[in-house]
Order: sequence, then C-alpha cells, then structure tokens
Amino acid sequence: MNLFPFRNEENRYYLRDLFILCGVIVVAIILAELLHFRRSDESTFVDRVLVYIYYTIPLFALALAISYLYRNKRNLETGRLRSSIRYRLSLAFLFVAMLPSIPVFFLSSNVTSRLFEGFYGLDIGQALDAGDYFITKEYQEDRKDLLIKAHLLQNLVKKENTNTNLLTLRAHELNLISNPGYYIGWYERETPIIENRSLRLPPDRSGFLPLNGESILENLSVSPAHSYYFLKVPSPDPSKYLLIGKRIFVGEEEKAYSILNTRKNYHKADLAKEKLPYELRITISLMIIVVFLLSIFFSLVFARKISRPIIDLANATQKVSLGDTDINLPLTEGGEIGALVESFNQMVKDLKSKNRELMHIQRVAAWKEVAQRMAHEIKNPLTPIQLSAERIRRKLDSSVPLPFHEIVNKGTETIVGQVKILQHLVNEFSEFARMPAPRLINQNLEPIILESEKLYEHTPGIQIELNLSKNLPEIFLDKKLFLGVMNNLFKNAVEAIERKKSKGELGANAGRIRVSTRLERRIMRKSVVLTMEDNGTGIPSEYRAKVFEPYYSTKDEHTSGIGLAIVQKTVIDHSGHISVDLSELGGCKFRIELPVA
Repeated sequence: MNLFPFRNEENRYYLRDLFILCGVIVVAIILAELLHFRRSDESTFVDRVLVYIYYTIPLFALALAISYLYRNKRNLETGRLRSSIRYRLSLAFLFVAMLPSIPVFFLSSNVTSRLFEGFYGLDIGQALDAGDYFITKEYQEDRKDLLIKAHLLQNLVKKENTNTNLLTLRAHELNLISNPGYYIGWYERETPIIENRSLRLPPDRSGFLPLNGESILENLSVSPAHSYYFLKVPSPDPSKYLLIGKRIFVGEEEKAYSILNTRKNYHKADLAKEKLPYELRITISLMIIVVFLLSIFFSLVFARKISRPIIDLANATQKVSLGDTDINLPLTEGGEIGALVESFNQMVKDLKSKNRELMHIQRVAAWKEVAQRMAHEIKNPLTPIQLSAERIRRKLDSSVPLPFHEIVNKGTETIVGQVKILQHLVNEFSEFARMPAPRLINQNLEPIILESEKLYEHTPGIQIELNLSKNLPEIFLDKKLFLGVMNNLFKNAVEAIERKKSKGELGANAGRIRVSTRLERRIMRKSVVLTMEDNGTGIPSEYRAKVFEPYYSTKDEHTSGIGLAIVQKTVIDHSGHISVDLSELGGCKFRIELPVA
C-alpha cells in the first residue's frame, strides 16, 4: 500500500514543516549556548544534547501552533478545504502524541536518576568494606608468619650464587616443605628448580603487588575452592626469584571469595555511577525523539486515511452544486464514513433521477397543451368529413355506372377508416391530457399484479412467470392507475413478442414474460422493486432514453406512443422511478422502484 501519494500542494506543506523543524533546532542550539552554557565550561556532550532537546521540543510546538493559526487563516481566505482538513488532523495527531511525551521525558529521567542515586546511596559499599576488613584481619597472622619466613630466606636469595642445598635445608627448618599448608618454589626463567608439590593450584604470577617499603611482592589468590597468600622474593639475578605461599581461609574459601568478588565488582560500578544517569537520560531522549518522529509519520498517514473520504465528499458536493450528477464515490471505508459516502451516492442518484423526472414532467406538461390543441383542431373537421363520406355512399343512385360506383365506394371507405384512426389518436391525446391525480391508499402490490396477469395468462404461445416475493410491505398505490400501468406493460410485452414471431426470429410457443418483485434495503431507505422482462424485439440502447416520450414509438402501426408516457407519469405520481434496460431473456426489462412509507 502506498502510504504517501500526496499531491503537490500537500508536499509543499509537509516540506515546509521539515524546514521549520530544522530552523527550530538551529535556534534551540543558539539559545542553549547563549543562555545555558555561556557561563559554564564544565558540560559534557550528553549535557548539551539534553539541553538542546529541552529547548527544541517546546520551540517546535510553539512554531507548529503559530503555523497552524496562519495556515488556518489562509485556508479560510482561499477556501482550500483539502489542505485545511488534512492539516488540522495532522496537527491534532501530532499534538496528541507530542504533548504527553514532554512530562513523560522529564519524569522518567528524574525518577531514573533518583532511583539510581538512591540505590548507590544505601550502605552496601560500607557493608562490603567491613566484610573486606574482617577478611583481611583474618589472614593477617598468616601474612605476618609468611613475611617472617620470607625475610629469613631473603638473606640466602640475595647472594650472587644462591646455594640451593642450603636453601632447601633452611626451608625444611622453617617447615615450608613438609607442611602441606605451605608452598615454596625456587624459579629460574619461570621454571621451578625447587618446588613443594603440596600446592593444589599453581600460583598466579601476574597479580603481584609490592609491599610498603620493601622489595618483596605479595599476591592474594582467592577462589571458591582454595585461597592462598603468596610472597615473591626477588634475587640479584632478574631471571631467578623465590616464591612462598600459605593456604588461608581454610573451610571458608567460598564465603571469602563471595565477599571480595562482590566488593570488587561494586567498586567498578561505583566508578561508572556518575555517568550512568546521563547515559540513561540520553537513551530516554533518543527514544523520545524516535517516538516523536514516528508520531509525525503516523499522524500524516492517519490524517490522510481519515480525511480522504471527507475531502472527496466535499469536492463531489461542490461538483453536484454546479450541476454535475454523474458522480459515484468509491466506498473504501466502513462505519459512519462509509454510511455517509453511501448516502451521498444515493442522494446523487436520486437527484439525477429527479432531474430526469422533472424534465420529463416539463415535456409532458408541454405535450398536454399540444395534445389538447391537436385534439380540438383535428376533431372539428373530422366529423363533417366522416358524415359527408357516409352521405355520399348512401345517396349513390343505382343508375350510376358500376365503375364510378366502385370508385366512390372505395374512396368513402378509405376516408371513413382513416377518420377512425384519427379519432383513436384524438381519444388517446385527450386521455393523456386529462389524466387524474392519483388517490393513494396503503395496500399490497401483489393483488394488482395478479389481476393484470389474469388478462394475459391465456395468450397463445406466451408463458408468464411470476417470481413474487412474499411478505412485502404495503405501499401507497392508486389501484386503478397502477392496474393501467401493469396492463400497458403486459400489452407492450405481448406485442413485442408477436412482432419477433412475425419476423421468424422466435418460435410459435417460445414467448416468455417474467414478472418479479423484491424488497430493496438501503441506508435510511426501503423500496419495493418490480421488474417485467420479455424475450421480444427489445429496444436498441440509443432509443431507450426516448421510449417514455409521448410522440415516440417503436411499433410499425400508426400509434402515438402515449402508453409508456402515461406509465412513467403514473409511476412518478407514486413517487417512484421507472427505467428500461436489456433483459437476460433477450428483450426489454422494465424496472419500477416504489418507496416504502
């Protein structure tokens, strides 16, 4: 899905917002440097970034508010509905997302800092230092004992050529070799020449530290299983040294290791605790910025999604106000927006239908006057013509020659026949001009259809199908007038089928007429739909718009075309709508829609 198919005008607005944001950032940096950091040089990068953010957020909110007021004024002056609605929604979403983030940022930053400082403000460090003191005190006697032995052996090691035999003898005297709790080793180039094998773990040779004011080095090696204290006695030869040690914390190694290791890790964290609150704040700041940018993005997306059908509806309304009724908005949303769009489409459809009906009524009104005048003008000369022709035929003397008698007889017969046709036309025009107003009564449509169908159910070679929906609601009808509508439609269908049979395009018993009814539900509206279809000659698409004109007819006979005009006027008088289309059967399909009260 393409989330941002914006138009050029909208692109300019959002690009302008981006420029505003960049300008606000520059102004925020300048203000922060002038007002906040001017007198202080002891500020870290994290401090500066945080202050920049503190200045940027309120300044950007203020800039957006000013921009909104200005654009709203411009939209009211120019009438740019699209920009106004979408921009308002975008700003609404943006402020809703942004305003809560400011107190959340300060609150979370301060609470985190206080919790962190409160944690380090506890007496954990003091407790660990006290534990370390007692542990150190515990092995001080062993440390003094081992230091005395180291001093005694140091005199032998200081000589240029150390006598290993004398060193071994002296170690035996000091109980360093026979006692499994001690360790002694004479090393040359990191290789032990003399070594007490009672030591379970090799000594750590990398962690030695010098004793205060002495050349002897010491090392405390603590592990959960075994703990030792070592002393390293150097010799004049750098490649040689004496290493002695003693096992300490016997039976309490695991506890001592836990205290010393915890104290070590705690002090490492204690060194970084000054930086951690700032790191947490910068992390929170970055999260706020990401949320802020995402809120801008989704505000644009949701604003476009919500405003698009409203804007399309507003633009379509403007087109309808200019007279364009060939509009059908796509139904892309559900809920209230979808109901609004569907109602608008139905309104435009009804308006278009009412316009056509109004034009038809205007034409019919004009034709009524024409029909009255035609009937009057034609009727006056018809009567004397007919009477004169009949008189001539009666007064013919039998003595007149036969050819002359036949000529006059045929002529008067033709005159009388044509006069009757003209009288029929005059009667139709008179009936059309004198159509009464309907007397509407709330009743069921089905009995009227069945009564009309009985008149044509025995028509040879034609099968009538009735698909009438049950439990249709009652509608307001004039039974006499609507029965005339049904009779006229049945009559036209039968005549169309007979014409198709006469052309050899349809079998003798293949005529079909289908009548159906159903209830159609729409938003805020219900209607009964009546359709009549046949498999007759049909009406070409280019002539369907004219079939309801009083002067138009597709029949070959000398007809006035008044029938369907009367049908349409009757349907309109019932607040209904009639249309003609191509039927699935191959002929015409008349569709009448009558509103349910």
